[in-house]
Amino acid sequence: MAEDRAKGLVPFCLMPTLGTTSTTAIDPLRKLVAVAREQPEHVWVHLDGAYGGAAAVCPEYQHWLDGVEGCDSVCINTHKWLLVSFDASLLWVKDRRPLIRSLALDPEYLKNEFMQSALNYKDWQVPLGRRFRALKLWFTFRRFGATGLRAHIRQSVALARQAEELMEKDGRFKLFVRARMGLVCFYVAFGGRELNEALLRRVNESGKAFLIHSVVDGVHFLRLAIGGLEVDTWHIENVVSVLSKALTELIDENPKWQRACSALTL
Repeated sequence: MAEDRAKGLVPFCLMPTLGTTSTTAIDPLRKLVAVAREQPEHVWVHLDGAYGGAAAVCPEYQHWLDGVEGCDSVCINTHKWLLVSFDASLLWVKDRRPLIRSLALDPEYLKNEFMQSALNYKDWQVPLGRRFRALKLWFTFRRFGATGLRAHIRQSVALARQAEELMEKDGRFKLFVRARMGLVCFYVAFGGRELNEALLRRVNESGKAFLIHSVVDGVHFLRLAIGGLEVDTWHIENVVSVLSKALTELIDENPKWQRACSALTL
């Protein structure tokens, strides 16, 4: 913010994240809110809990929301980790009036006697209409309840840790970060980006699993996301086996990687 001000810019929004897409990193929310409130202007603080916010259904993860009372808005994508089909997001705002002042549109043909008697969500968004997403949320919450949703979150975390243990037991994989949620971030300990990209292609082309990659601080790594309702320990054992076999095949096909693997085990 100080750098922006030095350039003649005025900070107006701060967006901490609870569970970044690449690694599920968690920003220190309370500290960032305090920084925002120190500014001479009102800085809107929006908490991006698109993925990780769902974990707050479990009491043991609610400390990640420490400081949330200082946020102006919070968003959670329920289709990512709360068993709701795509797309469905939850948005909370502390004060809806700034949204309405910015987005309300009242041409003559929309005016009617009920305008002031109920919330009109057209004033919270750019389009005038929206799909009826609330029903599938209601069905999901009724079907699983708080107990079922908590069990799902805890199962995903447990399976991610199981995958990490299996990868470490293999010895050729390294964890980029430890799993906090249902995401395992890992890479091959030798061979660099070239081998990691080759492994990703080999596994995805096999049709037995599907992973994607990311790059953080110059490190290329693979991401195994766990969040499906029917996923269990067998699936985790299978996907790590697929990864291990594909890596063995690639090493056997390339003398350069054979030497690198041998150096790792020395």
